[in-house]
Amino acid sequence: MLELHIWGPSFTLPSISPQSLSTIAYLRLTQPPTTWTLIPSSNPLLSPSRELPALRDGATWVSGFRGVIEYLYCKNDSGLDDALDGAQRAEAFAFGRYIESEGGRLLDLSMYLTDGNFDVLRGVFAKLLPVPARYYFPGVLRREARRRCDGLIPVTSSASASGAAKPLPQPTAMTATALPGAKEQISAKGAAERIKQVAVATGFLQTIQSLLGEGRFIFGDKPSSLDCLAVGYLSLGLYAELPNGWLREEMVARHGRLCSYVNEVRGRMLGDGVDVTAVMSGQATMTTPSGKLAGGGLPWETVERKDVPWVTGLLLNRAMEIVGITCTERYGDGGDREEKTEQMEGRRIEARRLQRWETARNVAAVVGCVGAFIGYCVWSGSIAMEFGGKGKYEVAGGMGGGEGDDDVENKMGLLEGFGSAESILGLGGRGTFGPRGEDGRDEVIE
Repeated sequence: MLELHIWGPSFTLPSISPQSLSTIAYLRLTQPPTTWTLIPSSNPLLSPSRELPALRDGATWVSGFRGVIEYLYCKNDSGLDDALDGAQRAEAFAFGRYIESEGGRLLDLSMYLTDGNFDVLRGVFAKLLPVPARYYFPGVLRREARRRCDGLIPVTSSASASGAAKPLPQPTAMTATALPGAKEQISAKGAAERIKQVAVATGFLQTIQSLLGEGRFIFGDKPSSLDCLAVGYLSLGLYAELPNGWLREEMVARHGRLCSYVNEVRGRMLGDGVDVTAVMSGQATMTTPSGKLAGGGLPWETVERKDVPWVTGLLLNRAMEIVGITCTERYGDGGDREEKTEQMEGRRIEARRLQRWETARNVAAVVGCVGAFIGYCVWSGSIAMEFGGKGKYEVAGGMGGGEGDDDVENKMGLLEGFGSAESILGLGGRGTFGPRGEDGRDEVIE
């Protein structure tokens, strides 16, 4: 049974990630529904390459859209692009890279780097991730989005690399004539940013619309891997409900052909709409009031929220990243199928090596947690450590007296003779101890 681990659902879509959506579409078109399951784990640490989507087949992990389709082609000796000729395959590969690059930057700009929209995404991730991962991963994804969009974002944008807009002057410093000018300046900056956003969106959307033409799919009447990528990226732009929906408005207003295309193939590739709450609570097979399945007809698997191992793995992985131990190599770097086939065995060996490291790391984490728990119990007094028998008195008082009750009394008397810490240390009080007397007790020298 194949397991596809993805970023969790949002906005009635099976995932918040365009790569995950594209991979879902590919498996839905090529694999029988009884041979694979969909797991919204939202945990990239599961994959040896620290990347989602990740496909698990027994002990083998592959990640990324490219890595998954290449692995399935090698496993099944067939793929979605078998009906394409050489020129069409080259075109599918080239435009696929274009969609992943430019379409990804467009979604980054819309979802992560636009005022107000990122706050909505924080709320989405809060439903998908445990504490503290829900506070860590959104910031990581936003920093990656900034890096990918370097040079694309206007300098005056609040989504620039600085991460914050220039603060306004204090009200006490504003005069009656300066305030309208500041408002006009802010409006001008917002208009310039919107023009830049629309220009970026128009260039990408027009390219995909001209590629689609009037056919049902990009290469005729049958879908290809390029259709999976196009639907994965376009569906997030069209269906994501964001407060600043400039990308959706641009698609609806000027690229109606693309909207119709996504609406027509959505049910076949991504299901009929997903109830996020039902899926995350393990009720994907529940019927909604409209008569549809809450999971959209996808083979969802229940998510096991093991927060303690999740958080332990997150913190340990973060520490390993800081010291430079964690391997960040990713699968799915592209290339010809023949070249990828020759590299599959090497990747399997590397994956097994990383899995052994994961096992050793998990064992170390468990041992550390158990040791910390026992230490805490001893420190807090939940576990009392007592010493009994003669050894206790012999260590405290040195040599003992006779046997039986007299011996115990002598030893107890010896303990009483120790006095305070001041006496022992010779700092005053009862004085210091001299040689042992005839009665077996130490004599005090005043």
